Amino acid sequence: MKSTHTLLNNIKNGYPLNSKYWQDYKKSLPNLPLNLYQIAVGSLLGDACLYRVSKDTKIKFEQGYMHKDYLFSLFDLFKLYTFHEQPYSRIEKKGVREGEIKSYSFRTFTHSTFNDLWDLFIVDGKKSIKPGLITNHLTDLGLTYWIMDDGSLQKDKKSLIIHTQSYTKAEVESLSLELNTKFNLNSIVKIHKKIYHVIFIPSKDAKLLYDLISPHIHSSMSYKLPVIKAINILPIGT
Repeated sequence: MKSTHTLLNNIKNGYPLNSKYWQDYKKSLPNLPLNLYQIAVGSLLGDACLYRVSKDTKIKFEQGYMHKDYLFSLFDLFKLYTFHEQPYSRIEKKGVREGEIKSYSFRTFTHSTFNDLWDLFIVDGKKSIKPGLITNHLTDLGLTYWIMDDGSLQKDKKSLIIHTQSYTKAEVESLSLELNTKFNLNSIVKIHKKIYHVIFIPSKDAKLLYDLISPHIHSSMSYKLPVIKAINILPIGT
């Protein structure tokens, strides 16, 4: 892992990262604001990962090099909760892009404010989907970040797949059902590449989905928005 910045010998601002100075700083932080909690839920349904160190938790965010702007926007949102000065890069080790940047990522530091997320997602050390996760914890803001991570607009530019290949069939079915109930969608579970299960949101939900996520979507990810045709309304009396 090649870093685009340096924390020399785990020292920042002249103090070791495990020093009382930084421990006091971490203790002084407020609990994770509601908007960041909602974003974290959506991101963790997608590409983000959780790690437990001792009794506290940290989050890792990572995106491919093509989504650099999106990843850096996540860093700006969570920068109070990381020691990094900017995201770091991972380099391709082989292939036609050998030596070029493969992805960008950053980790928060471990903090008790992330423990609720660990309890929400982790079962026996593995990311899992518990009943009620969507119903009780996913908002339109979180849904937007999930789709920015894992959403894929289809050829008709109206229907969308959420790539949930890392979850079991039962988990994907639960996610789809709760999405439909909470957001009034009509998603179904489809088989992908004969062995995976993904969530398919049909074209008839395009306007509803657009209205849910367009207020929150990052400009670099706007290509994932369903295309909504403008409705021409004639003036009265014409």
